[in-house]
Amino acid sequence: MGAPTATPPSASASYGCTPTYTPPYRTPQSASRNTFSTSAPTPSPLGKRKAAAANDGSPEKKKPKKDPNAEKRLRRFRPRPPSNFSDVYNRALTQRFYVLERRRCGTDEVPEEEVELTGSTGNIYTVKIAQRPTCTCPHFLAGNQCKHWLYVMSRVLRAKFEHTYQLALLTTELKEIFANAPPIDKPSDATQDKNRKPVEGDCPICFCELEAEGGEAVVYCRAACGQNIHKECFDTWAATKRRSGSNVTCPYCRSVWENDTGNMVKTVKKNGQATSEGYVNVADQLGISTRRDYSTYSRWWRGSGYY
Repeated sequence: MGAPTATPPSASASYGCTPTYTPPYRTPQSASRNTFSTSAPTPSPLGKRKAAAANDGSPEKKKPKKDPNAEKRLRRFRPRPPSNFSDVYNRALTQRFYVLERRRCGTDEVPEEEVELTGSTGNIYTVKIAQRPTCTCPHFLAGNQCKHWLYVMSRVLRAKFEHTYQLALLTTELKEIFANAPPIDKPSDATQDKNRKPVEGDCPICFCELEAEGGEAVVYCRAACGQNIHKECFDTWAATKRRSGSNVTCPYCRSVWENDTGNMVKTVKKNGQATSEGYVNVADQLGISTRRDYSTYSRWWRGSGYY
């Protein structure tokens, strides 16, 4: 047999000691991680400013109190026109209306004015400018701000634009509007007009004799020449002029015709025709069409709701 193979000595046996485990090195944790601070947190810069303002002894700012006796607007104040305002406002400024009569009413403290006018198809409507303006047209009665109301505010009374789109007005605003509005013309007395020529001779339209008493009604040119004309003849002449889009002029001197407002209103109302909606229509007397022009209307609204 051969000699036994020698076993090499282990490291531990070589050095004569027991092996030990050495953990890997770790960075010491901060002592503050497991501790709790009892001191107050440092205030932010904003908090410092608030604290400084509270301790500077200055009085606190308070909101101004509303005067309990101040007048309240009957509808919410509009800071700007609503989105649907411009379409109706444009129709009020571009379509033709005829003002038949203006009447100042109300009181000195709360003034009001009623304006009777014809719509674009000849119906007579009444607009009342008051603390809560109203109109008798179907569009307003359906709960809308109508073009007749806007026409009266803008064209007749010449109110400020910011007053035009309000649904309710204060008495101070009403006083301002009426103070700056054009005055209401009073019908003049024909017998006191020195410009009028004697009622004699023939009518320039029908060439029949004019009669001062007991004959047909006679009108005359107030603007310039003072010549007389049969009223019925002149109404026909005026209607023809309006249909052609021309100004109504005197058949004699061709000056733009100036109406006797009082007599015109009485005649127009008397000869008006009642419609199925209950309105008086005077389109035939004014030479305007009863067919509504929808060219400025949105296609979604044509034929429904706008007047």
